[in-house]
Formats: sequence, structure tokens, C-alpha cells
Amino acid sequence: MQSAKTKSKRRCHAIMYAEFFGQKLAKARKDAGYTQREAAKLLKIPQSTIANWEIGRTQPDIESIGIMADFYVVSVDWLFGTKGQNFNPNISPKAHFEKEQAM
Repeated sequence: MQSAKTKSKRRCHAIMYAEFFGQKLAKARKDAGYTQREAAKLLKIPQSTIANWEIGRTQPDIESIGIMADFYVVSVDWLFGTKGQNFNPNISPKAHFEKEQAM
């Protein structure tokens, strides 16, 4: 059985990750050189949905998280604030997306 302290610590970590996720998502988008409108159009996701994710009002499902990480060329670990790099220094996110679209 878990102690109240352990439960509280886990709840605190979950809140911390949720608070930073939106900020990380917004940073990834901006670092990739996209506005919310541009990203929404290319990803076929409503701009309001991206805005809600970035401000923490709602959270994306696991599939959307993977799509966003691939699109912005960041690791899911980095988005969650656990570990990982925020970008591949050898290729810009826009160049990566264009390369993927050409395939």
C-alpha cells in the first residue's frame, strides 16, 4: 500500500508535467518556425485545439502527441519534460517535414 506522501509526490509530478507540456509544445512549434495557424493547416488539426493544448486547457491523445513530436522534430520525452533533446541539430523541422512530404 502506498503512503500518502508517495501518492502526493506522484500527483505533484503529474501536475508539473501537465503544466510544462503546453509550454514545451509551444516552444517546439515556435522553434520550428510555425505559427499556430500554419501548424494547424499542415497537421489538419483545428487551430483552437493547438491553442488549447499549448495553454494547458486540454491535453492531446497519445497519437496526437506522437504526430506533434515527429512534426516538430522533438522527442516525446522532451515534450513531457523528462529527458531527451528538443531538436535534431542537423536538420530544421521545416526541412524535415518537407522531406517527409516528398516521400
